Amino acid sequence: MFLGTNNFEFGEFHLDAREKVLLRDGKPLPITPKAFQLLFVLVENHGHLVEKDELMKSVWADSFVEEGNITFTIGLLRKLLGDDTKNPRFIETVPRRGYRFITDVRRVEIAERESERLEDKETKIGLSANFPFPLSPVSHSSNTPSSSAVVALADWRRESNENEPVEEVSSGSPKESTEQTVRFELAPTKSYSESKHAPKYRVSFAAFALAAFLIGSIALGYYFYGSKKASSADGKKSIAILPLKPINTANRDEIYEIGIADSLIHRLSSMKGFIVRPLSATRKYADIEQDPLAAGQEQKVDYVLASNYQLAGGKIRVTSQLFNVASGQIEETYKSEKEAGDVFAMQDAIAGDVGNILSARFAVTSNSLTAKRGTTSEEAYRLYLQGRNLTETRNLPLNHTAPAARKAVEYFEQAIRLDPNFARAYSGMAHAFITSGNVGGGLSRVEYEKAKQAVTKALELDNNLAEGYAVRGELKLTYEWDFVGAEKDLLRAIELEPNSDLAHDQYAMYLSVRGRFDEAIAESKTALEIDPNSVKYQQYNGVILYRARRYDESILQFKRVVEVDENFATAYGWLMLAYEMKGDNAGAYEWFMKNQKRANSEHIELYQNAYETLGWQGVRQKLLELEKLNEQKPSSNYYRLARQCAMLGEKEQAFEYLNKAIEKRHGQMVQLNVDPSFDILRDDPRFDELVRRVGLK
Repeated sequence: MFLGTNNFEFGEFHLDAREKVLLRDGKPLPITPKAFQLLFVLVENHGHLVEKDELMKSVWADSFVEEGNITFTIGLLRKLLGDDTKNPRFIETVPRRGYRFITDVRRVEIAERESERLEDKETKIGLSANFPFPLSPVSHSSNTPSSSAVVALADWRRESNENEPVEEVSSGSPKESTEQTVRFELAPTKSYSESKHAPKYRVSFAAFALAAFLIGSIALGYYFYGSKKASSADGKKSIAILPLKPINTANRDEIYEIGIADSLIHRLSSMKGFIVRPLSATRKYADIEQDPLAAGQEQKVDYVLASNYQLAGGKIRVTSQLFNVASGQIEETYKSEKEAGDVFAMQDAIAGDVGNILSARFAVTSNSLTAKRGTTSEEAYRLYLQGRNLTETRNLPLNHTAPAARKAVEYFEQAIRLDPNFARAYSGMAHAFITSGNVGGGLSRVEYEKAKQAVTKALELDNNLAEGYAVRGELKLTYEWDFVGAEKDLLRAIELEPNSDLAHDQYAMYLSVRGRFDEAIAESKTALEIDPNSVKYQQYNGVILYRARRYDESILQFKRVVEVDENFATAYGWLMLAYEMKGDNAGAYEWFMKNQKRANSEHIELYQNAYETLGWQGVRQKLLELEKLNEQKPSSNYYRLARQCAMLGEKEQAFEYLNKAIEKRHGQMVQLNVDPSFDILRDDPRFDELVRRVGLK
């Protein structure tokens, strides 16, 4: 990305386009290349909304990434700038659209900076005399890996060495050579004062520039997460496998970048001493300039495996580096060269080589598991990977995931046309049907039938397919209300693939609706241990606590979700409910209005007047009135209407809507027996009859 010839100043910050450095009061701050590019685009367009699509095209044009990368990078920038999401000084979020840089900005011409640099010539000469040799500045060129100074220092030290909630509102590429490790080098012996274009701040900090970058790069993770996760209590090591990066970016291909990573993840998942982040958690790091250590900090793992690949002469050469996230060092470098003709044989061979090396290094046992690919068609596998990418955006709201899931169905269908025996494509399609068919609180009959047919076919083709059992278990739980069958399938999925975050999450849901809360919390924590950055799993942990009537704990958990992603709308609805059930109506109103101001300002004055006149019950009444206007639409959520009536003490209407929800087979009905909102109805014989009809008794 070309950043132009102008620098910018705002507040105490200076954005240096030529050097790609962000300064605060003259001191360089640790910033990744993509974060710098994103900040530059926002600052250059200060005062104007920059749409998310425009940011993706400007900053991630060469990468297979998703919208979550923008959210992550914006959060990183806010931490660096000391910005506040609630009262922003610099970056304003425009919900569902994009971002706006709102502070005053001064454009500084490069020539102006050059004249300032020349003013201190005597000082520069005096400083240069104190150095026995000049240090090369840290470079962000395309010839160094994206892990920047941390990688450079590591190689200098050692050269060879990843529910539905309820909302109550209407490494850059190295040089092309066989040696992929980057070495710390000294610049040619030359007086610093002889460098005509050397910036003034670089002279002032040359003596400790590398140390500053090292400390700053490690601090990136601490900005976001406070401290790195240690190894799990049982002594297991955690590792994240990043998508491979091409040496030559001209012809990128997911079958190498994601496919080899997928094979490695399956291989390492078979090792009993490892917790391996799933592909759904790590595929977002496909950015060419992704810093492996920053990814490791975000994923809260002990190790990161970052790899490059090069295709030449019918062969593929892969270089993998094992990063120790705590120390910032590259502990090992592995190299493998295979024939590239048979793509799948190549993937399995590379996964086997690296898996065997890691197994020996960490003294862990392996089941010698190969990738559960299920097809011999490269094109079918490519289409499957594209479909998986669209269905794994789990942190997005339903209005974004449903369209993506419908597009995913098309990819899975194309894959199946190429290979009618591709079991994983059938199970992926079933999961996409579930996501795309959730309307009005439940799965539509049409989408249910499609999902059931697809997952049945998947398990006919492969009766050891863990994801097939996980999806079928979800169908049995939320639509068929076959609780015995659901538990059997989910336990089978976990038995086949203990590292399946989806299976553990679905089993946590099952346990919670059955009132087995301690077990549910344990399963939820297991899902989070596998994928700690899933906002969905974080929220569901809060939902279980809410159902267990542990309201204070659930409130803390939902607030954590909002801190991570302020646009995760359903967390606001859960916060409102938790405060209401706790008896804190003021807190319920506060979080309800926060969500209204964030996403829908149309009825704010109406709700404010209702609260001033009748208190929280007045707001509840207005909510019910507005939702009843859409009662006849297919998207109407009868379970939510019943909940609102129950909270208002309108028992007869609550029972009426619950009966309609049963007729529509709303998936939310499975939580009927544990939902605190209906405690007011539990002494009525009609409630026991509803519980019996759902199969909960």
